[in-house]
Amino acid sequence: MRARYLVVSTSLPFIAAVLLVLATSVAAAAEAGIYTLVDGDTRVLRGTTWFKLAPGARADEGDIVEAGEHGNVQLELSGGRTVNLHGPAAFLATGILAADNKQAAPTEITIQHGWLKCAASGKQTLRLRLPTMGVDLIEAIVVLNVDARDAEMFVESGTAKVTAQLARAKTVSLHEAAAGEYLSRTAAEAPLVAARPTNAFISGMPRAYRDPLPVLAPRVAKAAPELEPLREISLAEAEPWLSGSNRKAFLKRFAPRLSDAAFRAGIIARPAAFPEWDRVLRPERYRPKDQDSANR
Repeated sequence: MRARYLVVSTSLPFIAAVLLVLATSVAAAAEAGIYTLVDGDTRVLRGTTWFKLAPGARADEGDIVEAGEHGNVQLELSGGRTVNLHGPAAFLATGILAADNKQAAPTEITIQHGWLKCAASGKQTLRLRLPTMGVDLIEAIVVLNVDARDAEMFVESGTAKVTAQLARAKTVSLHEAAAGEYLSRTAAEAPLVAARPTNAFISGMPRAYRDPLPVLAPRVAKAAPELEPLREISLAEAEPWLSGSNRKAFLKRFAPRLSDAAFRAGIIARPAAFPEWDRVLRPERYRPKDQDSANR
């Protein structure tokens, strides 16, 4: 049998075209998001490892960003979108590396808790996922205060589309919040809309949020800093994410931590909270009784 070979062009124009595509792809991924402002006690989780966040660091898909008391982080994304958080606060960033692909889903910032100011000034949507509602921004600036059961939002400019997530990932529109409006929602209740924010919201809001968010990305050095690893995530830190809407993804992401004795012991102590992992760690508990009898 005669062997078949794949013939690949090695002409200079072909090689140059390939290198240009690769360079463009790498550059687009690297510049999809930049942490331009990092102050105070801040860190980012990549995989299962915490790193000390530094100004100029490039955002990575699935970053979990946390800021401690008085900590401040600003993430500037492609397309004129900005996310600024004041600690204590935490968010998850997804869809950021495909931000320039028009066919890709919108960039999502899943907010666990804290104060944030978010802006979208281009044609690309910035989707905010809160425990009690979703918010889509295209040409808008909003200030949010979020915890596990309550969310408050003030629309500084533009229009924010507020939604609620139903079963099977379906969403329903709740309200189109216009500039100057204040909206709050607790758990599954109907949102409350007012012509101005409450006094408690105004007094609790970080003072810096009264001013426009700075645009710092053009001043960032081309070379990204190397982030310092801190430690692995603990079960107590992982549990709020495992209890949220992205549970399936986090079960897969945090599965390598089952090799850690302390992490594994916490799972075994509370099997009802982590049935998926309990099946992995103690499969004998889930075998049919007749199979156990046959194995004896």
